[in-house]
Amino acid sequence: MIKEKIPNILSISRIILSVLLIPFFQNPQVFISLYLLVGLTDVLDGYLARRYKTESALGARLDSIGDFIFYVILVIYLILFYGRVFVFYWVPIVLIFVLRISNILIGFLKHKKLTMLHTVANKITGIMVFVLPIMLTLGLKEYIIIPTIIVAFLASIEELIIILRCKRGNIDLNRKHL
Repeated sequence: MIKEKIPNILSISRIILSVLLIPFFQNPQVFISLYLLVGLTDVLDGYLARRYKTESALGARLDSIGDFIFYVILVIYLILFYGRVFVFYWVPIVLIFVLRISNILIGFLKHKKLTMLHTVANKITGIMVFVLPIMLTLGLKEYIIIPTIIVAFLASIEELIIILRCKRGNIDLNRKHL
């Protein structure tokens, strides 16, 4: 049935839409429209997969790939347009980035698959990171940057602990917490 494929189609759409953000970095109206559409597809793919009871390893992988591509593009955007704001936070941001990459590598070596977990803390981090450019545009950096760094760091540590504690080859990408 087609409804079972909708979540994966949305995840693939998110990957394509994320890449399409790049040529519109300097066109705020189109950029914001695509940006919000990327966010909507991210929310809908997981919701519909749970609703239709079609959660799968493929869907979790597509979601993780979509998240990864989106965040890489978002980081490029933030550096280009808000780099001066983040200069004071580069040490914790690099630490979180190294921790996230380490989690992916450790997870791949241990479990032989891409291991970006869909924990509650990672979802909260995702929402905070998604809201970040909007808050920066509104001039509200003090309300979002430090809390986002703290939550992202704690989520990364939780993810590392889960990856290390799971038996080799037996990890649930949709695990909610420790």
